[in-house]
Amino acid sequence: MGILSGAVWANEAWGSYWNWDPKETWAFITWTIFAIYLHIRTNPNLEGVNSAIVASLGFLIIWICYLGVNLLGIGLHSYGTFTLTSN
Repeated sequence: MGILSGAVWANEAWGSYWNWDPKETWAFITWTIFAIYLHIRTNPNLEGVNSAIVASLGFLIIWICYLGVNLLGIGLHSYGTFTLTSN
């Protein structure tokens, strides 16, 4: 419900449901990895090492989405950047 209501809100605020913003794209990648992980966990033939690899990849992608994309300062969601000041 959150993703769907966010898309409706984005359409009202920015005029489109999806803008290929880096934050939106990496959030989509994160949700896709999470869906793959849940699929692997529910399939008995793929449990074990496969789910651990996908969980580790998901952890890495969440850090990229949380830190890397926030600090880039590109796109519609560029409110979390660091500004470097020189003295």
